[in-house]
Amino acid sequence: MPYFLLRPLCVVFFLLITLQGARAACTFAPATAGNDDYSCDSGTAPTLVDNAGNNSLTMPAGGTGSITGPVVFGTGNDRVVIGGGTIHGDVDEGSGTDNFTMTGGQIQSLHQGDGLDTFQMSAGVIVDEFEDGDKAIMTGGSIGRVDMKLDDNLFDMQGGTIVGNLVTGFGKDTILFTGGTIGGNISVSGGDDQVLVTDGTIHGEVRMSAGADIFNWRNAGIIHGAILMGDDNDQALLDGLSDATLSATPSVDGGNGTDQLTFQASTPINGARYVNWESVKLTQGSQLTLNDSLVLGDVGTGTGTLDIDASSSLSSHSGVLTAFTAGQNVTLTNAGTINLTSGGAQADDRFTVVGNYVGNNGHLKLNSTLAGDDSPSDRLVVSQGSLSGTTAIEVSNFGGGGAETLQNGIQVVEATQGATSSAGAFSLAGPASAGAFDYYLFKGGVSAGTENNWYLRSAVTGPDPEGPVTPLPQPVFPGLPTPDPGETIPFYRPEVPIDAVVTPAAALLAQTTLGTFHERQGEQNLLRENGDLPAGWARTFASRSRQSWTGDVNPSLDSTVWGFQAGHDLFGSTSADGYRQHAGLFVSHARLDGDVRGFTGGFQDREAGNLRLNGDSLGAYWTLIGPTDWYIDTVAMGTRYSGNARSDRGVKLDLKGHAVTLSVESGYPLPLSERWVIEPQVQVIGQKVSMDSDDDGISRVGFDTQEYVKGRIGVRAKGSYVAGDVPVEPYVRGNLWHDFKGRDTATFDGYPIKTDHTGSTLDFGAGVVAKLSRDVSLYTSIDYGSNIDARQQEAVSATVGVRMSW
Repeated sequence: MPYFLLRPLCVVFFLLITLQGARAACTFAPATAGNDDYSCDSGTAPTLVDNAGNNSLTMPAGGTGSITGPVVFGTGNDRVVIGGGTIHGDVDEGSGTDNFTMTGGQIQSLHQGDGLDTFQMSAGVIVDEFEDGDKAIMTGGSIGRVDMKLDDNLFDMQGGTIVGNLVTGFGKDTILFTGGTIGGNISVSGGDDQVLVTDGTIHGEVRMSAGADIFNWRNAGIIHGAILMGDDNDQALLDGLSDATLSATPSVDGGNGTDQLTFQASTPINGARYVNWESVKLTQGSQLTLNDSLVLGDVGTGTGTLDIDASSSLSSHSGVLTAFTAGQNVTLTNAGTINLTSGGAQADDRFTVVGNYVGNNGHLKLNSTLAGDDSPSDRLVVSQGSLSGTTAIEVSNFGGGGAETLQNGIQVVEATQGATSSAGAFSLAGPASAGAFDYYLFKGGVSAGTENNWYLRSAVTGPDPEGPVTPLPQPVFPGLPTPDPGETIPFYRPEVPIDAVVTPAAALLAQTTLGTFHERQGEQNLLRENGDLPAGWARTFASRSRQSWTGDVNPSLDSTVWGFQAGHDLFGSTSADGYRQHAGLFVSHARLDGDVRGFTGGFQDREAGNLRLNGDSLGAYWTLIGPTDWYIDTVAMGTRYSGNARSDRGVKLDLKGHAVTLSVESGYPLPLSERWVIEPQVQVIGQKVSMDSDDDGISRVGFDTQEYVKGRIGVRAKGSYVAGDVPVEPYVRGNLWHDFKGRDTATFDGYPIKTDHTGSTLDFGAGVVAKLSRDVSLYTSIDYGSNIDARQQEAVSATVGVRMSW
């Protein structure tokens, strides 16, 4: 190419490059009537105005461009993308369907105008206002304030900062606040609006204004200002919020209208924060702690309702549920739990409902000092209205040792200011026991004016036969006794008769183990060995008996006893004039299993539970036998006990103890014929039983036992025969047994239950002794006994033994 042509072409190329570079560097060409795309990444421009067409402005990330004046677009569908640089003036996108995206940089303000506009911001700064947008998503950056005026707006704030207020205008607006910070208020104007908060911080208030609005606050987020729902019928849901989160908010105000506040898996404390609500619901494990007043309703509605679902609870020390308008009744429906047990060191918590209480298979937890009349107790108080439905009361004993209630009892529900109660409104969820007593729930007391109150009572007393006729309290538990005039019937718990027979049963087990001389040794003429360790013996024994005792609970024991015993003579000797002495040691193990009945729950001879007792014994004996086979037998035995007493409802007392048993026995045979003799016998047994105290989970159970002294007089007729080559000695016998004295006392947290163990029985038996060889003898016997006085006793016993000489 000729040189003179190359030079002009280079100049033209340079000018084109220079012109393009000026446009990217904020040197804007004059606007056209078409669609214009503007870019500014460096340099400075005074303004950008293009009112025609669908225009766009891009200030790319990393750019340093600057527009010192406003950016104004017209009625087209315009787009502005800010990634860097600065616009010192306002950005006005006009009235079309516009889009604004900001990932960096800074502008003074943004006006999107009419049309369905969209806004996305992840970084950057809008110094002043953002106005007129329709659908906005903000994940970062900073805005001075937001005012979305018209249409059904959506502002989805996931992060970033709004320095001032976030406002939406008329229409059905939605604000989703899931992160970031708002320095001012959230305000929605008239219309049915929705606000969701799940995280972030709002330093101002949430103002919902008029309309049927919905406010949801879930899991997290802090709101430092009040939540004001405004007029009309609104709904608020507080989900998964602790009081640490809720406490920053001074008020949650339902405003005028019929409004509903729902707590879902939340733990609010106190009710003064929540005002002007007609319906409050505790759901999905919510726990409301109410130690002030929760006022339901507003100036227009006057009152409201509180509903507790089956998974939720209300705790209170001194809380009140009342209506906005004095004289109107609130309604509390309880399908969950009202817990009055966490109020402190006293059983004096109160929860007051000024209106109606309705139990929907709910629970009421109370601390009560289970003792006598008027003992301290937490209490549900209902004023003006009614108590209905079904509620189970769970009573925890608060330091009471049990005592008879002879008047109204212990008040747990108070109906005041004309409140009335249905007959089945309350029941006990489980046993309420202390000391020796069970407490039952009664509607009404014995005093006038208490007919709608509810009381715990450990006894029921008949009316004064000389006083005016008054209605008896109504027991909730079916089958309680009705006392005669002037009679008091205590409600001893079922463990009382069981524990009352522990000591008598221990004495019975030791006595059965001891037996008599013939049950242990077989016969006098078997003891003829001399020298050291001359013979050994063993036996097994069993009995089945039913015995009863008199006392405070008149217990009876239907039991079986079985065991084995083994002994060995340490020495045997025979004097020149025919006197024989034998001394030795024995060990034994025995077990008693029995069912106990007695006076419990207000009724005599009621099934109570069972008793299991093991006894391991070590004994020593010395026997003197005269030339004519008269004998004196002495025994000293120590027994160690273990076992348990268990009531039919599963309350268990572990048993340990020991006993010392001493016995002296004598018999003198008199010949009746060549083959038969008759032998009068006498025996005295002394016992001292000591059982350890223990706790059965209801009270401390102790045992104070007097000595047992038991006497026996009897007669035995014995024959002598030979069956084949085996000498056999059959016999029959009869005995009169008598318990001379003794009274056992079982104490339940110090409350005494006395049981007498005097009584007389008569028994008859038969046995046989067979000398199988010079060194081996077998013996067995069986007996039947029965009482001869008012104390019922019946027993069948048997033993089989063997003696071997070495």
